[in-house]
Parts: sequence; structure tokens; C-alpha cells
Amino acid sequence: MVEGLENLNEELAKQNEWAKAVIFDHEGHPVASKGFNVNPAELLPYLHALDSRDATIGAGFILAGNHFDVHRFHPPLVYGRRGGPDEGEGIALCQAIRNGQPVYGVITYEFPYLSARCVPQLVDFCRKYIGTVEIPQPN
Repeated sequence: MVEGLENLNEELAKQNEWAKAVIFDHEGHPVASKGFNVNPAELLPYLHALDSRDATIGAGFILAGNHFDVHRFHPPLVYGRRGGPDEGEGIALCQAIRNGQPVYGVITYEFPYLSARCVPQLVDFCRKYIGTVEIPQPN
């Protein structure tokens, strides 16, 4: 288990634009969550989501029993959505590094909230409460 993340449930509860959220360690153990009962088996594929663009986009994500298409792969961020343009749910994964180990945050968000708003919120949350998030500069 990752040290120093004991108050994350309280911080996740403050994120009122996120429908669901889960923070988990490099072994797939949930540290904190909001909005659903975490199935730890669903978290294991996220541990390798940054390994292969083709595999991740091809498989998509599953969270809370729902399948999400992945359409953006920009490590340490990966995101996508399920449903149509007027209803549905977005999903985003962010990897942070804490004490040399990856820690992951996954959130979902529903209309009217979009990835343009929620993905930067996730990055800021991970930087503030979890660890370092290194986003490469554009070429």
C-alpha cells in the first residue's frame, strides 16, 4: 500500500464534477474511491494501459462494469468515453509517480462536463495529492 494517501477519500468527495473516481497503487490495490464499489479485477488492465497505444485503444477500458472506448493516448494520460454525444460518460486515466512507484487515478465524468475540463482537473488532483505527473512538451 502507498504511504501518505490516507485522506484521499475526503479529497475525492470534494470533486463534484466527477461521477466516479478511483486511486490505486502499482499492484492494482484501491487506495480511495468515489461513486461506485470498486472491483479490483477491473483495475489490473489499467496497470498496462500506458504500455501499448494499439492494445489500449483496441481493448478500451472497463470500469464499474461499463465498457469505454479509448480515443486519446498521451502518456501519462489516456482517455475516452461511452455513449452518444448527448448522454454518456467520459473516462480518464492519469499516472503519477510517488516514492518511485506509479499510482493511478481514474475518473469518469458526465455531460455537461467534458474531457477538456475534467482531464486537467485530474492532472492537478494527482499532482497535488499523489505525486509527480510528467506531461511531455509538444515537439
